[in-house]
Amino acid sequence: MKKNFIPNLLSILALIGFIGTSTSTLTSCKKAEEPEPIVKPAELTKEQKWSKAIYDNMKEIYFWNDTLPKTFDPAKYTTPENALEYLISIKINPNTGESIDHYSFLDNIGGLSGEISEGKASGDYGFMITAAYNESGKVSWYVTYVYKGSPAGNAGVRRSYEITAVNGNSAVNPEVSIDGYLVPESAGYTNVVNTLFDSESARFTFKKDDGNLLEAQMSVTSYDIKSVLLDSIYTVGGKKAGYIVFNQFLGSSSVVELTQTISKFESANVKYVIVDLRYNGGGSVGTCMTFSNMLAPAAATGKVMFRYKLNKSLTAQENPDDLVAKFTKPNTLEPLELYFIVGGGTASASELLINNLKPYYPGKLFLIGNTTYGKPCGFWATPIGYEEDQTTTKEGYDMYAVSFETVNANDEGAYYTGMTPSINVSDMIGYQWGDINEARLGQALYHIAYGSFYTTKAATGKNQALKSDIDRRFKGMIDFGKHPIK
Repeated sequence: MKKNFIPNLLSILALIGFIGTSTSTLTSCKKAEEPEPIVKPAELTKEQKWSKAIYDNMKEIYFWNDTLPKTFDPAKYTTPENALEYLISIKINPNTGESIDHYSFLDNIGGLSGEISEGKASGDYGFMITAAYNESGKVSWYVTYVYKGSPAGNAGVRRSYEITAVNGNSAVNPEVSIDGYLVPESAGYTNVVNTLFDSESARFTFKKDDGNLLEAQMSVTSYDIKSVLLDSIYTVGGKKAGYIVFNQFLGSSSVVELTQTISKFESANVKYVIVDLRYNGGGSVGTCMTFSNMLAPAAATGKVMFRYKLNKSLTAQENPDDLVAKFTKPNTLEPLELYFIVGGGTASASELLINNLKPYYPGKLFLIGNTTYGKPCGFWATPIGYEEDQTTTKEGYDMYAVSFETVNANDEGAYYTGMTPSINVSDMIGYQWGDINEARLGQALYHIAYGSFYTTKAATGKNQALKSDIDRRFKGMIDFGKHPIK
């Protein structure tokens, strides 16, 4: 009998389909019963979240954001300070082979911005020092400046006084290395510097200019900072010269002081102005603009003071007109020549002031002293870990990451290695403010009278400051205008 293969074949195919379906179903059931384990990312600590916020904000506002890594693991950094230190180390200055950004930093919430905008010291003795050789050939500490109304100012401490003891300890003479730098580990360094910056109260013994001693028992406190340390008027060669020692670009308090000084100059018919910025580390961009307007010629009104340079993404978002600051003359003073006394402590907003005015005083603007600090860039304060309108207790930092550069009307800027003086003159700390025998001021007055600088002798002893920049005041410029990123 002939066998029928078709039904059997159909049965076999059906069986195969059933087995396949069953196997698939069983397999599906097995997968459903045994899901793949889900690996959750590790929860970031509070500090690591702040580190991530630093990176995220810098990607938007940092001037050199094109050098930042495409990815960033905040868990690699034990503190937000470590994270920022890494991020700002990436951009290299081709002229020096070192990181170009030694400016960006983190600050306590409201600390620096409050001091600059409100003009209040948060708690210190109110004086600064530098090192130089004394009459006995030892390295000693000398007062460079004192704020009026501060603990030191009220105690009668003045520029040029020598520290001879701290809390009765006469070990106050720091050692010097072969290459001329102070040795931070030496007793004469730590005793004085630690007391000045890290104590709440102390007894300082000073040797005055007349050789007598001054015992000053002081406690740190808050006080209103007087940014104009001195103003005076001289007549040299039949010409009126105004001199102002301006030590910090604060907020409205500095504007009031500057207005008063400039009014004095106008009343005396001053035609030559000497601005002493040797220790001025900067501050408010707004105050710098005000001072620039006061010193500018009337013909500069409506013309470019400076231009902001931002990173590419921010530049694309901004109206070009909002990136230009222009002069608006508020007063009648029009100097024929400008003289700026400068040094390594002259930074940021101080350099901006000089750069703003250069195009409008061709051949009539002179720098006297030493090369400036070199900071043609500035910041906005960026909150890290908190919101500005937050009503609960705030935790975190204010981040000051370089966000802009400035160039003047001639497109001049980028002075990262500092501004070179017209004539090099040492800082003669053995003289009081306004003494015409002090070489830097003396050179300015001589040039006003005779049209040239005179040859100076090399400074020695008390007049030769050593390599000892211990001034921990802020060096920079903050734009308190609207932050571009909210």
